[in-house]
Amino acid sequence: MTINEAQRFELHAELRKILGDGVAGTLMDHLPPGGWADVARTRDVNQLHDRVDDRFKNFEERVDDRFKNFEVRIDRRFDSVVKGLWTIGTIVAGAFIGLFSLIVSTR
Repeated sequence: MTINEAQRFELHAELRKILGDGVAGTLMDHLPPGGWADVARTRDVNQLHDRVDDRFKNFEERVDDRFKNFEVRIDRRFDSVVKGLWTIGTIVAGAFIGLFSLIVSTR
């Protein structure tokens, strides 16, 4: 059951007559402003917690998958670069050996 502002004011006025200003004000301060329908229950909070927890687990799994895929791509590129460097090194070494052999054989 929700009450409007006029009903809240009337309740506060009656409480002030019976309990006094201070106690009536304290009691009114403990009432939710929009009515009890707007107040979350423990079950509501627990359900929200479970939903948020599930979303974070899904997010973590997606992030983990992305990092694994990223690592695989980086490893492949690194392997490709290393193979290229070995190839270039082998060619350069072969060229130096050939050049050295040519220089030695002409003397």
